[in-house]
Amino acid sequence: MQLNLFMMIKRFTAIVILILAAGGSAWTQEDVRIRKKEFRTGSETGFNEAWKSIREGNKYFEEGRGTYDLARDHYLFAQQYNPGNPELNYRIGACYLFTDNKYEAINFLYRAYEIKPGVSPDIHLLLGQAFQLVLEFDNAIEHYNAHREGLEGEDLLAYSEVLTKRLTECQHGRTLSQDPLRVIIQNLGDSVNSRFDDYNPVFAAGDTALFFTSRRPVEKSRRNPVDNKYNEDIYRASLDGNHYGGAVRLDKPFNTSHNDAIVGISPEGNRLYIYRGHVDGGDIQVSMLKTGKLKWTSPKSLPGRLTSKEGETSACISPDGTELYFVSANPKLTRGGKDIFVSRLDEKGRWSEPRNLGTLINSAYDEEGVFIPPDGKTLYFASMGHTSMGGFDIFRSIRQENGAWSTPENLGYPVNTPDDEVFYVTDQSGVYGYYSAIREEGIGARDIYKVIYLGEEKELVTVTRDLLVAGPGEQKTGFLTLPARPVLDTSIMVRGHVLDSVGGFTPVMARLAFIDTERGSAQSTVITDPDGSYTARLQEAKVYGVEINATGYLYFLDILDLPGIAGDQEVIQDFFLQKIEVGTKVVLENIYFETGKAILRSESYDALDQVYRFLENNPGMKLEISGHTDNTGSLRINQKLSRVRARAVVDYLTGRGIIQEMLVFEGYADSQPVAPNTTAEGRERNRRVEFKVLSK
Repeated sequence: MQLNLFMMIKRFTAIVILILAAGGSAWTQEDVRIRKKEFRTGSETGFNEAWKSIREGNKYFEEGRGTYDLARDHYLFAQQYNPGNPELNYRIGACYLFTDNKYEAINFLYRAYEIKPGVSPDIHLLLGQAFQLVLEFDNAIEHYNAHREGLEGEDLLAYSEVLTKRLTECQHGRTLSQDPLRVIIQNLGDSVNSRFDDYNPVFAAGDTALFFTSRRPVEKSRRNPVDNKYNEDIYRASLDGNHYGGAVRLDKPFNTSHNDAIVGISPEGNRLYIYRGHVDGGDIQVSMLKTGKLKWTSPKSLPGRLTSKEGETSACISPDGTELYFVSANPKLTRGGKDIFVSRLDEKGRWSEPRNLGTLINSAYDEEGVFIPPDGKTLYFASMGHTSMGGFDIFRSIRQENGAWSTPENLGYPVNTPDDEVFYVTDQSGVYGYYSAIREEGIGARDIYKVIYLGEEKELVTVTRDLLVAGPGEQKTGFLTLPARPVLDTSIMVRGHVLDSVGGFTPVMARLAFIDTERGSAQSTVITDPDGSYTARLQEAKVYGVEINATGYLYFLDILDLPGIAGDQEVIQDFFLQKIEVGTKVVLENIYFETGKAILRSESYDALDQVYRFLENNPGMKLEISGHTDNTGSLRINQKLSRVRARAVVDYLTGRGIIQEMLVFEGYADSQPVAPNTTAEGRERNRRVEFKVLSK
């Protein structure tokens, strides 16, 4: 199932917005061309290399979103020569917006706007998108309205519906985000997810395996001309204890050289439903398990009445096997975009003509990823319409006693965000949800996540089972009880500035994340205004970690201790960042290895991810990662151990997507101590991993 094909209408990209608004006039790179004469600053030093990077970046930019990350890296290198070129800043911002860092998108787009307000007719539109994606709905509304004010005539008519929808999404988002659910959202990790798109989880019978679709490259992979990303393949991850891992690509008959995606599985586990992108414009086929030979048949198309030339993209079978729900773009039967249909199995084993689920379920926009859990009474699906806060949101509808479906209900924030959430399923118990989402903490652009719903806070009681995860409660549907709205506002307002550490007066455009140290996740993320000021609202007075990232500066980590602060008080806290200089050394705290080995322990990942984000923000930089030991033991062994541990750190970072050219590694054993080796404390300090800036 070519994900970006069926998401063409809803993608948060300027190309798609203009297709929607103007009936096909796409946003093109020529609108913001970087001109050689204007890019040249007058200094010849570094110009040729920078302009070469511009040309390389343009090549990747024009190939499509699948290589925007490569375009961005070349543009960022060129920006070191001329950081004030508005067209270059605009393109960098667009690359960030359509890849993985919306805060940096705001940073560069706003910089382009400040330098040249008319840098592009859609600058306010893109800023509105970026602010909407980071939950800054007031700023998003301001920029969407500014874009509307700049339109007239046919342009105003073309954009009117799109802008109205964006503004409505912001209103929904503001409402939903003010009443967050008590949930834990866990990334399934790099044993399932990759730095490429991974989505559409489907459980085998008994939850023993997890099938999913990935767009990671394999040998002889081809890029799809629509978005320049690699074609889809089907993967299978096995259950190991309480976790899924060891993802492997399926062989024939499931995967071909075209787009192949998992769609669903029958309740008995003996039928796999697969999307074939090269069949009749995209069709669902079924493969059956021959129980005697334990062999899967070649996929065959569903009955003709269930398929169309316009393509069907997702499907599920009801638990009793008598209903087939699927999504189709058949224009003769849909309200617009893609709709959900149902076909029923009659007493002779034939599927009925598909029936559109109607206007209560199907909106005027796209629906996708239909799923019915084992209870058979709940319909989950993704929609761009209804009360979506942006992109696809997950909705649920309950089957009534008369068989009709109830009005769809948004699952709420933070399960849903202004970005895309699709393909929501549950395990056999119905307690845990799994879905595909684009989230800041993701390994790739689109990852698979597990959703754990927390019940209402209750008095402590002694029981023989874990009450952390709520049971099905009193609702017959089995949907988990959501928390009541809090009565008291215990939030704390924190204000201040982020400034250059030299002199303390130069404002820095930075991104601040306030980390809930108990949960290990960001509770609030903000970016500074042009004067370096920021405002963050934190839910309660407690201890928070603060992580600050800014282009051209070392990343900053600190603790903000707020216990004892009353809810009506305001905290003023300024932060000072150190500029990156060649030769700067930084010790990586909280890096742990298996004893005597170069195997990173999982508790090291948070610290390494900070280095990953630092390198993402500074793609023109080159670091040396070095390992160090104390003076105990064999020098030869210490030399080898320090080097392989440094290499393990480099391997982790390149595995996350950092290009190899940005990193070198070395082991120095005990030759560069930072403390005397005569005490236990000194030896502990000397056993470390650090990085040194080689170039910036």
